[in-house]
Amino acid sequence: NGTVGEIDVPGTHSPAIFCQQNYIKLPGFDFPALPSAQNKSSGEWMSDSQALLVTIFGWTSLAALVIFVIVVFGNAIINAVRSIFSGEVKEHVVDQKIDFSAVHEIFGYIPSVKAAGFLFPFLATDVDDVDSDLIGWHDPHRSYDEWNLIYDVPYKGMRRTRRRHDHDQGSPTAPPVSSAQSVPKHPIFSLVKHYPPEWAKKKSKSTKSG
Repeated sequence: NGTVGEIDVPGTHSPAIFCQQNYIKLPGFDFPALPSAQNKSSGEWMSDSQALLVTIFGWTSLAALVIFVIVVFGNAIINAVRSIFSGEVKEHVVDQKIDFSAVHEIFGYIPSVKAAGFLFPFLATDVDDVDSDLIGWHDPHRSYDEWNLIYDVPYKGMRRTRRRHDHDQGSPTAPPVSSAQSVPKHPIFSLVKHYPPEWAKKKSKSTKSG
């Protein structure tokens, strides 16, 4: 529009300064972020309240980082430090030559069912191949078969019937079952086997023969 005027361009001595408020662009590495980092930006721009908040958040971030390292890597760090100041520990184990079958206070895991009002639990497995010492209890008046549930559910392939007393042998075949009754082909109870050492087998035979 033909207007003519003067433009004043400030020189290098202008009172205006540029404050870099982006911590990433500041030289060096400042962590935690504190108000002291303003010294690298050619001027301070934070008010007192801003400086206080930055101080709180800065030290809080450092504490959070320390807690994270301790929780995640604390065990590994402790083990590494211990390995530096302590020697390797070697455990010396000596075989005491004591077989499992020689410790009478140890019982085997025999599947059983406890019922209220009964003195002994009901067995839920065939115990013919298990040492009676592993059962953990003995009825002086009845055989284990009287407490065994497998003879209440007959199946094809049963080795014998229930014996009433310890000296009975039991029938070698399963008891007759009516045609209307469904007979399973395999036992529905757990199978338990016991494999004693040879000396235990000989001792058991000599005890029974005596």
